[in-house]
Amino acid sequence: MNLLLSVLVLAAAPSAAPRVKFDTSLPAPAGVYDEWIDYSADPCQDFFQFACGTWAKKNEIPADESRWGQFTLLQHRNLDLLRSTLDQVAQGKAPAGTPYADKLKDFYGTCMDEPALEKNGLSALKAELKSLDSVKDQATLAAAIQRLQVRGWSWPFSFRAGQDAKDATLMIVEADQAGLGLPERDYYFSKDERMQEIRQRYLGYLTTTLTMVGDAQAADHARSVLQLETALAEASMPVVDRRDPQKLYHRLERQGLKTLAPSLAWDPLFTALQIKDVTAVNIVHPPFFEAVEKLSRTTPPEAWRAYLTVAVVRETNLALPKAFRDAHFNFEKVLTGAQKDLPRWRRCVDLTDAELGEALAVPFVEKTFGAEGKADTQAMVKAIEAAFEENLKTLTWMDETTRVRAREKMHQVANKIGYPDKWRSYDGLKTTRDSFLANVLAGDAFTHAYRMSLIGKPLDRQRWMMTPPTVNAYYNPQMNEIVFPAGILQPPFYDRAASPPVNYGAIGLVVGHELTHGFDDEGRQFDAKGNLTQWWTDKSDAAFKDRASCVVKQYGNEIAVDDLKVNGQLTLGENVADMGGLKLAYRAMQTRAGGSGPAAKARFTPEQQFFIGYAHAWCSKDRPEATRMRTATNPHSPPVLRVNVPMRNFAPFAQAFSCREGDRMVSPAGNRCEVW
Repeated sequence: MNLLLSVLVLAAAPSAAPRVKFDTSLPAPAGVYDEWIDYSADPCQDFFQFACGTWAKKNEIPADESRWGQFTLLQHRNLDLLRSTLDQVAQGKAPAGTPYADKLKDFYGTCMDEPALEKNGLSALKAELKSLDSVKDQATLAAAIQRLQVRGWSWPFSFRAGQDAKDATLMIVEADQAGLGLPERDYYFSKDERMQEIRQRYLGYLTTTLTMVGDAQAADHARSVLQLETALAEASMPVVDRRDPQKLYHRLERQGLKTLAPSLAWDPLFTALQIKDVTAVNIVHPPFFEAVEKLSRTTPPEAWRAYLTVAVVRETNLALPKAFRDAHFNFEKVLTGAQKDLPRWRRCVDLTDAELGEALAVPFVEKTFGAEGKADTQAMVKAIEAAFEENLKTLTWMDETTRVRAREKMHQVANKIGYPDKWRSYDGLKTTRDSFLANVLAGDAFTHAYRMSLIGKPLDRQRWMMTPPTVNAYYNPQMNEIVFPAGILQPPFYDRAASPPVNYGAIGLVVGHELTHGFDDEGRQFDAKGNLTQWWTDKSDAAFKDRASCVVKQYGNEIAVDDLKVNGQLTLGENVADMGGLKLAYRAMQTRAGGSGPAAKARFTPEQQFFIGYAHAWCSKDRPEATRMRTATNPHSPPVLRVNVPMRNFAPFAQAFSCREGDRMVSPAGNRCEVW
């Protein structure tokens, strides 16, 4: 269902009060996309429709996309720039200063060489799969799993480097549940008709995949794979429970792995990962490893061989003949609703960015991100941090002890903007111009080895978790840092030509959102140094939970698509961050951008520009299949709700557009939610 048809629970009869009028003879302020606005819509009834309605009417979701909006449009522009660079590299004309041009050429060039994949891809895959023929008992199963783990492939579990939640200065091993081919554990158990259909289509995909690699009993083995994955899903922690960091910390060390799953040959795995002497291990969900141990005994070897075969095919899909990609897409579109597969160049650019991202980013940053943009963003971050500190003083529900600690944590938040101060080295990565599969295997192993090499070393605070071209931002609670890649610091999120209120509404919201994550239901459990500890007093802790429960209930009553409601508990952190980010960005705008009252010869007041800039960043449309999947797995609410619900709870919005009690965009006083 189109996002613009989402139901707002607080529907009411329109107020009889006159609505704010806009003089369309006056120019729209810089950064306001006047052609997106639906002036026939009442901003006090549905602000998303007002700000984005005309854009939505004029834009359809491309056949190869599940969502279309400002994030995807900006991502497309970035990908076009990256493709241009890689095309130059492939022709031996790399932009000046591009590091590791030969490796980029090898990786992207072999990825784009489809005739070679058609000719050699299947034989290369079969050579890779041949090692799985040796899986006949627990010992040989452990050896096969080890080969996948060395490449960073999380089947049937994940093995990665991470900070110790109780001592953030330590990098340790994190062993976690993984190994599911469907998006989330409930996909294996739900009796919903749609979910049952997805399981049947998945079974068909498994059968097709095994048939293509020459399995004479493909249908039987596909059922065995689904049965094995269902058992893994049953032992997996539910997605909502995983939002509680206290439930994810079990420092049981290497000996704990041996106790839980003694048959999986942990010592050889540690040696293969070049962490032979490491003993520090957090086992995120111990019951999962107990289940893997049991399944290693009770599941027939042929089922494990089929399961691992499918895993290898999924991990190397882009390096195989087109038939494999088509089979995967035919199932993938059931989940996303996309009508057409992405063009190959898109997937090749994405994968090159994943494997050699900080090399590819150098020319990208040169083209897109100047010193002025970085300085402007830094100033905005400081303004929003100041707004956070001022806002702290007004929180009557927080006692002084907790307030002082919150202020201390905010002052220690590190800001990373644009790109790393020090670029990653890819010196040890060996690439070839003969085989894309060889490059994928080498790239995955190199990346995983790099990450595992961080274990036991001093914490590297310069490391980034996203590449600079990424259209996103994040808060890392254990590093206590907010990170804004150059990829998102472009229109409509940040526009040097836009009015300050518009920029505060767009990128300012992103900054405020990420800062608030340090104090949402998860982030607030980590202190200023990134340690998982209780730094709240009991009184303030109870007050936070009470206010958070209002947010859970309010969003939990909203419709995501059709009759499916938002999971208020799963989305709590993102919703709190949206609401807090809106408030902080608005306060900073009022202080720094001089917002207040009518703007001379402009169609909108500074306050109105702020809210329009905020909403414009979320103008988008989703396919219903994708919305269903995201509602089950993703902690973010649908875009229409990310605009309308925070604004409904924010009094300055109603003031800016002359909204009154009874309007849809004004939450009744008794139902209004506010945390930060």
